[in-house]
Amino acid sequence: MTMLECGFGHKNPAIAVADAIEDNFPGAYHVDIVDFAKESGARSSDELLKKSWDFSLAFPPPSRIGYLLVELAGDRKEYIDVLLKEFVVKGMAYIRDYAPDLIFSTHPLCTYIAVKARETLGLTFKLTTYVVDPFDGYSWWAEEGSDYTLVASERSKERLLKHGIPLRKIKVLGFPINKKFLRIESTPTAVLENLGLDPRRKTILVSAGGQGIGKVFMYVEALALLHLPINVITVAGKNADTKRRMDRIVKMSSKTRIVSLGYVSNMNELASASDAIVGKAGASTAMESIFLNKPMIFTEWATYNDRYIINFILDYKIGMYCPTVFSFLREMRAVAEGDRLRRCAENLAELNMKPGTDDVARFLAEQLEP
Repeated sequence: MTMLECGFGHKNPAIAVADAIEDNFPGAYHVDIVDFAKESGARSSDELLKKSWDFSLAFPPPSRIGYLLVELAGDRKEYIDVLLKEFVVKGMAYIRDYAPDLIFSTHPLCTYIAVKARETLGLTFKLTTYVVDPFDGYSWWAEEGSDYTLVASERSKERLLKHGIPLRKIKVLGFPINKKFLRIESTPTAVLENLGLDPRRKTILVSAGGQGIGKVFMYVEALALLHLPINVITVAGKNADTKRRMDRIVKMSSKTRIVSLGYVSNMNELASASDAIVGKAGASTAMESIFLNKPMIFTEWATYNDRYIINFILDYKIGMYCPTVFSFLREMRAVAEGDRLRRCAENLAELNMKPGTDDVARFLAEQLEP
């Protein structure tokens, strides 16, 4: 399973499917999840890709321009060979030496290199790609050399069809999420009381992923001044600077009860105990919220594949988009005083979206055992 650990959006689906393979077919397959650029020895490329991702979180406009340029180039991807030559060369060598029976790719660059390795080196492994953008399928994902491309929604399928991928190569199987995330052992009341929060109040969970980078934390600082009777749980991830910022807000005298957390291992329990999830539009956050039946309040988006997530939640009225502090504070007042979140939760329940983790695992097994 090849991915790039730029955030957790490409890694988490791979882990979920690997666990499901072992659950469904214990001991039948050997699976390695590979941070591909790093493990192949392409250190410069690995550093460039990961720093670029962090930069795009902090400064989205350049990544949006990059997305549009990628779309403009369409199926012409020769520029990858020039810009990431080290990764392409070492990635192909890694695949040759590993000699897999099947590659399951959750990143388009990994798919590109796998296709190139198969065509250039005459290898015979099978290749399945999973599009981790649940409602998009931009041109980097559109790799006809992949045997199959799996997607989470009809919207992604339509995007790939427009980019020329044959219908027979596209399968809609649902988004893979680790089953452990959906196993909630503590009650919402117990989680909130353990944090010193009032379970009778509405609670929002604020997160910006493991990097803890995003303007949403500035929104929380403004929210503290509004003195609304709500609970706010902030999760700064591994970002020490963000954690210190939120710690300072906790000390402010306010009707708004704020809890500042760093890296946590019980994100599922915090989400389950909350009435809404607030942060940057991202695939993992969106799908985890959907499967837990929690409305989303998105405050920003890095590039256009994230914008498709916002379009989805607005189309189905299962969340809100607050691109400014003022719109966020307005929505927070409506949350504290009205039933907006309840209506969003009802719309989510009607959608009845389910994870595709086991379906993806079984599909991969079928490719190895026709």
